Amino acid sequence: MKNQKDLNHVGEKIIETLREKFPNDEFYIQEKIDRLAMMPNKHDTFHWALCQLDECNLFALFEKLGIDKRGYNFYNHLFKCL
Repeated sequence: MKNQKDLNHVGEKIIETLREKFPNDEFYIQEKIDRLAMMPNKHDTFHWALCQLDECNLFALFEKLGIDKRGYNFYNHLFKCL
């Protein structure tokens, strides 16, 4: 079982976002921490978020990362091509 401190910056922000959305579901949060802890870098973690988070959580993550949500289609296309 991993800790949130084991995550990269993007992973930490994903968990912050999920904790706000699901404050009482620690099992779900821990599953995501364990999954994100396996990500080798921020690029893979961000790509995971683009593919796995729903629009509401993804846009909340963008805000935490200081990313303009209007660029969603660009980011999604870019990371699928990389």
